[in-house]
Amino acid sequence: MKMKSDKKTTTDNKAFLQNGNDLFEKMTAYMPRCYFPTALGKDAPHEFTDKEFLRVRDIICRKYHLAEARTIEENAGVSPFELVRDLFEQEVHRRIRKDYTQLSAISIRESLIEKIRCAVEKEDNIIGTFYQNRGAHYRAAEFPEYDTSPIVVIHNSEFYGYGGYESATVYELFIDKAGRLLCTLNGEAGEDFDEPVEHVQIEGLFEIVHRLEEYGFISDDDYEITVCDECGSTDIQTQAWVDPNTRIFIGATGIDRDDNWCEECEDHLPFCTQKEFKERMQNWWEGLAPSEMERIAGLPQAQTSSASRSRKVAETCNKWWNRKSYDEKRQIWKEHNNYE
Repeated sequence: MKMKSDKKTTTDNKAFLQNGNDLFEKMTAYMPRCYFPTALGKDAPHEFTDKEFLRVRDIICRKYHLAEARTIEENAGVSPFELVRDLFEQEVHRRIRKDYTQLSAISIRESLIEKIRCAVEKEDNIIGTFYQNRGAHYRAAEFPEYDTSPIVVIHNSEFYGYGGYESATVYELFIDKAGRLLCTLNGEAGEDFDEPVEHVQIEGLFEIVHRLEEYGFISDDDYEITVCDECGSTDIQTQAWVDPNTRIFIGATGIDRDDNWCEECEDHLPFCTQKEFKERMQNWWEGLAPSEMERIAGLPQAQTSSASRSRKVAETCNKWWNRKSYDEKRQIWKEHNNYE
């Protein structure tokens, strides 16, 4: 009985493979009503439809006991699936919907992961904690206490419990020889395991980034914050093209200074990076005479001077200057550079 059934199935297979409309109808039965793509790249639509075509083709082959190589041979060297591929991909595109909130979240995820990767790369591809360190690189200041190590939630479809979700403590961040960004986690059962950072939920990525910022692994200069070239303020605006649905930045409107605005200066002005402005202020400070440093710092000025006293004055004033924040230095710079 089983052999007769299999023979009948094979005969039916040949029948619908000969008719493109029938094959297309069987394939579309395995398509969801709507697709919500999650990739943002320019090649993402093509990659998505190609992956979906292969997924449904494989389902049809399994269900009807087909071997595509054999179907090609039986159809004059042409795969019947390829004959309906254009129609299938058109149907995929017709069912695509954009969840703009989801796309915005994905964009944020990618930005956070890139920040983590850059921080780990700068530390010779590993940032350890008080609990774990697989490399020679280790400093006691790295996440020194248990309650300062981020606790994150990961999602791994290979997990069997709780829908693939698990909470864990971050013990280490590292990049392996294959270039993958991984984190060593300590799970609920006390086991240590390595997991791709991509599996960490977005709230956990924020926790990791904030902790890296707290311990100095990520600084403002790393990402070249843009400031007003005239006064160094970050209270600035620029005209730009932005997707009105996702609120994702597409690009600047141009390079004209009229596209830029500084709220502090109340004028259209060019921009520069905060790093460049810091260097400008530092060069100005280091170019001052010790007596001028002394006057700006508000220290008592002596009537006589000597080389030894000048060195001591410079050391004292430099300590005073280095304790100042970026905005404090900026106000001092503005006051003593004929800024109006």
